[in-house]
Amino acid sequence: MHFHSKETIMNDTSAPVRSLDSDRLRLPTSTTDGAHLTLADRIELRVGLWLLLRSTRRLDSARDHHEHARLLANARQLAAREHAAFRRDALGGVRI
Repeated sequence: MHFHSKETIMNDTSAPVRSLDSDRLRLPTSTTDGAHLTLADRIELRVGLWLLLRSTRRLDSARDHHEHARLLANARQLAAREHAAFRRDALGGVRI
């Protein structure tokens, strides 16, 4: 088999092509037919959403508490280092 410089080895014209709709979420037919949710279904969805939002808020609160504790510890360590450096410089010429 002989190839010219302008020919390619692969023929891409027969490659499968995905349609634009293939990446969209497929909903069950009952919700797309215009069927309405029952009151119990809507209550379950609201309670589920409330629980989900509540759990993320609790995680954020715990994360904020740990971050605040870390910042406070860092500030205390910095103050201790500055105080030690000041004492060392102030007492540098004095020998007891």
